[in-house]
Amino acid sequence: MSAITPTGAYVGTDRLGRALTDAENRQLGKLLRDHDFPGASLVALRFASRLVRSREAARDLLGRTNLRLVRWGWDPAEVPLVKRLCRLVWSEHTHQLRETDAAKRAEQAFLREQEVTEGRAQASTPSREERVVRLEQEREDDARDARELERLRGKLDELRAHLRAEKDEVNLLYLDYVAREITDPARMARDSTRDVTEFYAAAKRRKRVVLKLLAAKSGVPENEEKD
Repeated sequence: MSAITPTGAYVGTDRLGRALTDAENRQLGKLLRDHDFPGASLVALRFASRLVRSREAARDLLGRTNLRLVRWGWDPAEVPLVKRLCRLVWSEHTHQLRETDAAKRAEQAFLREQEVTEGRAQASTPSREERVVRLEQEREDDARDARELERLRGKLDELRAHLRAEKDEVNLLYLDYVAREITDPARMARDSTRDVTEFYAAAKRRKRVVLKLLAAKSGVPENEEKD
């Protein structure tokens, strides 16, 4: 299997099951240059800077993002390079947060076990009061995250119900595609055998519906909402 398909997609080393050859490295370099890799990287770096605290950390995040791009691949026909990089930045950032949180929890479990097995508190072991506070904070964080997720699901369900009532098939298709992380209207049109202009027209209808729902919740008359 070649790293670059006849349609111009880069399949990634994970799918290849091997490292790139010199010729494939040159092909990938040309593909990235053709799609303005420096400009896309600058946008991704700015996005990374909003997620982490320092410029150095943002550059490190972008470096790990580029490695993911090489491993996972990219199809220009499905998503522009700048969006692919930004999605990978977010994916790598959340992955790192989960790893950090898991490491902290493992450390806390180890210290608790060490205290029990040795029969005494180690110098670095948090006090019982500190552990209680930490566990309570974790429970509060989990509950807040669950409430926020439920709130977002509720809004999406409300929008979907309204679109169903309006028999807006194109916007219902749009929500299904977004749930599968497909956001390119051209890809939606190709997969659904519809004209891409239908999805652009649907976006205007969807905006009006969202504004109408927001107006109803806030008590603002609909004619006062502005595009």
